[in-house]
Amino acid sequence: MLLKTQFQIVETSTPITEPITKFGGQPVWINTPHWPIDPASGEKMMFQSQIVLDPALFPDSNGAIAYIFYGDEEQLSNYDFVVVLQTKENESLNTQTEEIDFVNEATGPAIYEWVEIGGEEEKVSKEYKVVIESVIEEEDLPLLERYDEMNDLDYDAGYQFSKTELAGNKIGGQPFYITGLDTPPEHFVADQWEQLMQLAPVQGYWDGNQPNFYPFYMEMGEFGILNVFITKDYKRAEVYIQTP
Repeated sequence: MLLKTQFQIVETSTPITEPITKFGGQPVWINTPHWPIDPASGEKMMFQSQIVLDPALFPDSNGAIAYIFYGDEEQLSNYDFVVVLQTKENESLNTQTEEIDFVNEATGPAIYEWVEIGGEEEKVSKEYKVVIESVIEEEDLPLLERYDEMNDLDYDAGYQFSKTELAGNKIGGQPFYITGLDTPPEHFVADQWEQLMQLAPVQGYWDGNQPNFYPFYMEMGEFGILNVFITKDYKRAEVYIQTP
């Protein structure tokens, strides 16, 4: 059995200044800041979230936090994300890449919502607390049994998953899988990788023009699902966006 904890994302008007799991606002660094620069624009990337590695889910993770950033693109791909892993003893477990530069600055752009102000749509930065449920077990299933075929997606109603126990926002557990079975990405099948976080609907997808499982603006394409993976030695973390 695998362990997971499901969560809800709830807006807060009070800045979160503790090193806890959250979305938006400013990162609470536990070591020297490493803010990634978007190679396409030369500007700082957007801060999405910080995810604390709970030792109940990730043994021997040594108090690590994953800081997730992305470029402010019209439609995001896997390559638009950067994950910075830190512990109090190591400032940059996951920043050794030639493609991305980093600056030692603590603050920068963060996720936002589009809000109508004076008849105009404007970007308003937001911060969200994470309401985390108790740690529970999840059955360890082979990839084929975690696969949802296209008939689980209704383009009007959204996803109608056959295994809702794998769906929803969660930390830990295992990802469900909606893309091709012929050549699944290594993150979903290789022993060295495990899931850190999944952002996904339980059912459906849209709430008006906004996905029903996160409240901020993040363009993942039509019916996109976000999975974050980490190696079992906690030295690498990567984002994978699934689209049907």
